[in-house]
Amino acid sequence: MNGRYDAIVVGSGHNGLIAATYLAKAGKRVLVLERRDVIGGATVTEETWPGYRLSTCSYVCNLLLPEVIRDLDLKRHSYDVRPLDPQYFVPFPDGKHMISYLDSAMTKEQLRKFSEKDIAAYDAYWAMWDRIIARMRPLLDLPEPTQAEIERAFDGPAGEEDWHTLTKKSIAEVLDEYFESEQIKATLCVGGVIGTNAGPRTPGTAYVKYHHILGKIGGHQGAWGYVRGGMGTVSQAIASSAREAGAEILTNAEVAEVEIRNGAATGVNLLDGRSFDAGVVLSNADPQRTYLGMVGEKHLPDDLVEGVKRMRAEGSVVKVLLALGELPDFTALPGKEIGPQHTGGIVINPSVDALQEAWEECERGEPSRRPFIDGYIQSATEDGLAPPGKHTLSLFCQYAPYTLSGGTWEERRDEIGANIVETFAQYAPNLPNAIEHIEVLGPRDIEARIGITGGNIFHGEILPEKMFDGRPVPGYSGYRTPVENLYLCGAGAWPGGAVFGAPGRNCAFEVLADRY
Repeated sequence: MNGRYDAIVVGSGHNGLIAATYLAKAGKRVLVLERRDVIGGATVTEETWPGYRLSTCSYVCNLLLPEVIRDLDLKRHSYDVRPLDPQYFVPFPDGKHMISYLDSAMTKEQLRKFSEKDIAAYDAYWAMWDRIIARMRPLLDLPEPTQAEIERAFDGPAGEEDWHTLTKKSIAEVLDEYFESEQIKATLCVGGVIGTNAGPRTPGTAYVKYHHILGKIGGHQGAWGYVRGGMGTVSQAIASSAREAGAEILTNAEVAEVEIRNGAATGVNLLDGRSFDAGVVLSNADPQRTYLGMVGEKHLPDDLVEGVKRMRAEGSVVKVLLALGELPDFTALPGKEIGPQHTGGIVINPSVDALQEAWEECERGEPSRRPFIDGYIQSATEDGLAPPGKHTLSLFCQYAPYTLSGGTWEERRDEIGANIVETFAQYAPNLPNAIEHIEVLGPRDIEARIGITGGNIFHGEILPEKMFDGRPVPGYSGYRTPVENLYLCGAGAWPGGAVFGAPGRNCAFEVLADRY
């Protein structure tokens, strides 16, 4: 690793690897630097305990752009995703349950248990989202959509109404317009808050719902799927494509600062004293770490510094990773043998009101007494992730604030984790005794392990005012930065976070257009 590089990418999260691969395939000499000893950022599979392999942070796939899969030939590099079917199993406190399937007719039979009227509303509801996704999809390939481009996208019949729904309404408000059943609304509302410091009645959470259904798996709009081997396979596949194209990837290489001379980025300096020169630097780190950490305020306009400091970056997500001796035995659908209650997502959320209350507790600095839980048992669908007869269980939970009103995360981590397990056990009473190992990762743990400021999985909120020309901050949107030759290629740039790939792909194209 000698000489000057055409481009250095800071961070081997999936967006950084995607940007590096596009640049390398264009014939550029590219170096990726990763602070950890494992690549992938938040998109990793790790052997948390001997014989148990879990997706530590990101856990299922929907948003990864088909263009990225195609251009980087990821299937040839072992990327293999399959849609969950059923998609979700949702138990309720009264012993009833609902299951959603890829087959809408089967899902509607489940809806019939709760409301005959809502069966017809279900089609109209998804037709509305299909229309909004069709308007928004071309905008994802742009560095940042201009006002004129947005107006063109939302022109025509129902355009103004769709824009208002997308950017102004809460997910609860949208669901109230379509459905009467509280159980159906409880099931559909959770996508409007995932990863977000907001409740289902917060204006703008309809946008969060849109963000979580805009992808396709196997031709199914909004469907989520498992990646064989866990989410780390996504990063490994992209890295394999990158290396094949000539990119170099260096681990245990934490960047201390971006070297800046005469207002331009010229390379990076590592914590261990090594330095690397490059024509351009792309940062896959979040805006706070990039601007306030690696660049430094003295090199930046005051309004950008203030805007970054005002960003709401504190996360509210807790990941609980479990090794199980047996499968959960749900009161609503009993059985410890693998069944439809185990193979898709498991949603624990009794009502919109319960989710709103959980958020309001978080807003007061308190962990939710009855958190929303999104659970996945990938080992029920795939061998090799747990020892024979054993299983993994990944719980994505909200809410627990980054800053607690009482005590510290070190003091309360076990308590918070135990409450999450107890909440799940209200629906599957055998869970506590089935647990062989447990790890609880709060926002501060995610921050420390993965290097994401505040533990915010999206590198900043994805509510609508923080998107479009407001991402990462107004006046400094897009991938170019005020520092010449320095670009943002991570989730803090348009069009936002999750295992998406759009920021990395778009940024690489912008670099190539600017310089080559």
